[in-house]
Amino acid sequence: MLRAAFVAIVLLSTQWVHLGMRRVGARGDQDIVRTASEGRFKHIRLVVEGGDLELFDLKITFADGTSFSPAGRFTFTGKSKSRVIALPGAARVLRWVNFYYRSLPSGPRGTAIVHLYGR
Repeated sequence: MLRAAFVAIVLLSTQWVHLGMRRVGARGDQDIVRTASEGRFKHIRLVVEGGDLELFDLKITFADGTSFSPAGRFTFTGKSKSRVIALPGAARVLRWVNFYYRSLPSGPRGTAIVHLYGR
């Protein structure tokens, strides 16, 4: 119930589309979310629940084979979301998002779930 309420808060604007999710382990360091939409997007946002993470690299790959890596690190504690990430150029189809991360020792043990949303 709490998870549904949290995701509903993120989607207050009906423009956000859930593109995929990935359950990540406490010991992992790299994962990928393959998108489940052929829609075109100008912005993305990440939502993390169930564990504390630091994402230190993000690589977004588009349908045409080009990629984009936004600058900066993202820290997620508790149930939190990233800032809105503007994608370069015109709206495009996303194929997958690679992310490199580490679990934060101060956070709860177990797996976190990373959700990807596009607008």
